Amino acid sequence: MSRFIFVAMMLVVTVAGCNRFPDNGLQIAANIPPSQGSCLFSADAELRLLRGLYDLDVAGDYVIAPLLQSYLVSNALEFQGEQNNLQVDNYDITILLPDDTVPVLPGGLPNPYRVDTSAVLPATTGTNISQAVGAAIGIPASYKDALLAIEAATGFSSVILSIRAGGTTFGGFSQRSAPFRWPVDICEGCLGGVCTTEEAEEIRDSSCLQGQDIWPYCTGIFDPPTDP
Repeated sequence: MSRFIFVAMMLVVTVAGCNRFPDNGLQIAANIPPSQGSCLFSADAELRLLRGLYDLDVAGDYVIAPLLQSYLVSNALEFQGEQNNLQVDNYDITILLPDDTVPVLPGGLPNPYRVDTSAVLPATTGTNISQAVGAAIGIPASYKDALLAIEAATGFSSVILSIRAGGTTFGGFSQRSAPFRWPVDICEGCLGGVCTTEEAEEIRDSSCLQGQDIWPYCTGIFDPPTDP
């Protein structure tokens, strides 16, 4: 009887082990800027920024586009579809100060908070890590006054976004990445300036996320008079 019990216990452990995913099956590797011209986000983008910049004079959200990587390997069988495809549908974001403290935001604004995204990463096969980009609101525009209050109270002109991606495999297992830290400098008007008509047209066509990171905007139009 004891031998049969032992075999049954081994079977349970084996089945449970097959369904267990590694703790770092989902990771964030970078924050991807949009490509100039098309303004699309791509996992193959070559441009990388070292940190972000958020101009609070622009009435808009701060956008993030984490590069997601899935290390969940394919487990498809002849009689069963792929279970390890992974849909990432949210980010848990905590605003940190440069000294790693979590500030209490005025006005009762939540910190941390969750934002929506949508990206599907196929299961990894071979040595090629599955990648996708999931864009989302990193800092809502409604947090601008809170960021100004933080700067006034602490003297810090930057924050750190601690970002954790979350999703579910097609087999129904939840995944949550380790934190990815993205520093963001805060300014007022640093990316804006008076433009000529020609410059304004160029910025309108090529500045994808006006008021953040490397994307300028026009605060007014001035064309110098031409010589008679």
